Amino acid sequence: MRILRSHRVTASLCSMTLSSLALFSTAAHAQEPTTTPESTPTPADPGPGARPDETTPPRGERRGRSRRPALVIEAGTVHPVSGPAIADGVVVVRGDRIVAVGKKGEIEVPPNATVRSFPTGHVYPGLVDAASDAFTDPVLRFQGQLDGGVQLADDLNRRGDRSDELVQAGITTAFVTVRTPTLLRGQGAIVRPVGDGFQLWEGHEHAALSLRMTNGPAPSNPLQRQQELQAADGLFEGLEDYRKAATDHQEALKKYEKELADYLAWHEKKKGGAPAGDNKAAPAAPPSAPTDGERPQRAINREGRRGRGGGGGGEEPPRAPQGEPTAAEVEQALATLFAAMGPQDPPKPEPGKQEPGKQEPGKQEPQNPPKAEGQPAAEKKDEAPKRPTYPKQPPSDPQKDALLRVVDGELPLRIEAHRPDELRAALRLMRERSLPLVVLEQAYGAAGLGDEMAKQGVSVVLTELLPMPMPKQYEAFAPAALPQVLQAAGVPFAIATGDARLAGMLPLMAAAAIGRGLDADAALRAITLTPAEMLGVAKDTGSLEADKFADVLVCDRPLFASDSRVLLVLAKGRPEYEAK
Repeated sequence: MRILRSHRVTASLCSMTLSSLALFSTAAHAQEPTTTPESTPTPADPGPGARPDETTPPRGERRGRSRRPALVIEAGTVHPVSGPAIADGVVVVRGDRIVAVGKKGEIEVPPNATVRSFPTGHVYPGLVDAASDAFTDPVLRFQGQLDGGVQLADDLNRRGDRSDELVQAGITTAFVTVRTPTLLRGQGAIVRPVGDGFQLWEGHEHAALSLRMTNGPAPSNPLQRQQELQAADGLFEGLEDYRKAATDHQEALKKYEKELADYLAWHEKKKGGAPAGDNKAAPAAPPSAPTDGERPQRAINREGRRGRGGGGGGEEPPRAPQGEPTAAEVEQALATLFAAMGPQDPPKPEPGKQEPGKQEPGKQEPQNPPKAEGQPAAEKKDEAPKRPTYPKQPPSDPQKDALLRVVDGELPLRIEAHRPDELRAALRLMRERSLPLVVLEQAYGAAGLGDEMAKQGVSVVLTELLPMPMPKQYEAFAPAALPQVLQAAGVPFAIATGDARLAGMLPLMAAAAIGRGLDADAALRAITLTPAEMLGVAKDTGSLEADKFADVLVCDRPLFASDSRVLLVLAKGRPEYEAK
């Protein structure tokens, strides 16, 4: 090691050190990225075949509304559903949203708007089918191995073994599920039918979990139905232990991340104080004039000998101007250099002189030499922390994940139950497991349970309302009369097809309920706004209101007339079907 001999040399080294630090700081700032208008990213091209309105901008964003000119629909009667019918009504559409609904002459028509007039027509919101098997794979419809972890959205077909043309029937929203003999039928999805198939409703690809608690029309006995209840109740056993294991794992992950950060920080700190000679950890000493015949030591950078002082023929970097450093700068630079050079070898004593602190031969060296006055106490050795172990992840179960979402009220549970005792078992399961969102499907025997259903806050989806023969075991039930009974009890209900091949019959099913005592306004709500509320999409569809999707159905006469004909269907303001 070379020993500095004069203050002039020391000052020179300090000045060079400070200059090097300044140059390093300048180079670092020069490499920082800068943002220029030319570097601002532009939106990606959606590509050929993409629908312009597949990605809906936020409510406050108006870009989507300017893509198409405003559209005004004038009709003899407009049925908003959320309010009374409007004679000589107007619906104003801009982009994919409704701008205004009201009476002609009272609503401002935007300039250059396209006007579609239907003087004797009737305008409704797009219909909502609360249960359909549209676009499902034929294998799924007869699959006996489904469970709660299956997500039907992953296996829907744009065109299957039949023509699922829901939009031609005025249906712009549908909940897709399957009816299989399994206990759990997977998670249904909400789709938006369009002219060439469907679009998944973003954020509602997994809209409800379906459970079967019935033996169907086949003969059954009380013991079988008790076993069905026990099987359904057993699904919820052990869920809290599963949740706790997942929660504990998350806490262990947080602890692991903290311990790993401490571990890395300790080693990073030690790396900065590595002893001299470790070229990867210690900074190179600046060059100085040779003294006592010594040759100047040259630093080797991490890239090898091609850099500064590497002997590879590279150019010397320009030196910063040197000035006379202050005393504080000199002391700081010395401290930095001494820390980088690490511990030093003690100087050799001159011949004939005894080395200080060394005992003469024959004298015993004291085991604990006295501490010199003013010498600091020895610091405790800084031991390296133990590297943390990554916590073992507990087994994952998609079905239990879905059931936990049901328990937490994030996912509705749709239970198919037919007979009165099956319906009571479903209500009991809801009470004992404290399930917040339950929808009963095909509740044929619900006539005497309306008050109990209203008290527990369940909703009902009714299918098979057309006048047709029922299985022998169900001959005592009157499905078309149930809507009026449920309405009187205050139970929310929706009328659904249950089968995509019956899509065109949805208004006639509601008309059949009108024939058994249900009022027309409630029947219209049962195929529009009420199912939209059940599915959690009522803020965007189900009624004709400003800021909702422009899902519009135009008929040549009242919807519930047997000879009513669909003239025009808009989905998000885009014509998806028009009669020729």
